[in-house]
Amino acid sequence: MLSLMPWLERLNALGGPVVQLAADVDAAQNTKEWPSRMLVLGRDTVEHHDMSDGVDHLVKPEVLLVTGIQRINLPLGNTDDELTTLRRPMINSLINWMPDDCDNPIIWKRGQILTLKNHALFWVDVFTTEYWWKEN
Repeated sequence: MLSLMPWLERLNALGGPVVQLAADVDAAQNTKEWPSRMLVLGRDTVEHHDMSDGVDHLVKPEVLLVTGIQRINLPLGNTDDELTTLRRPMINSLINWMPDDCDNPIIWKRGQILTLKNHALFWVDVFTTEYWWKEN
């Protein structure tokens, strides 16, 4: 099973708003702190590979990084992009990093708007990796 603790340590070492764990995407959107950064364990895709002495399982977990910023009115001509400023160092820190419990480096799959609420914009970046889980 993939542990998100090394992910938290790596991202929080960058500074800025503290990255926290959330049980699911809904919980990540219930924050009252701005800006917010939450890690959520996504789905696991599993492929079974028959071997002569049993079955190996290739597990491809998704990890969601949910970033929330408060929606405010900015004056015309303001080019500050708070979302990009928050996301860029985290993405750069995770791409090609290989946690101890993984067999392949981290890949950034996509980023997209998760939801747009009256008070906040939530963006999700999806990362994936792979590891082998062998039956005993």
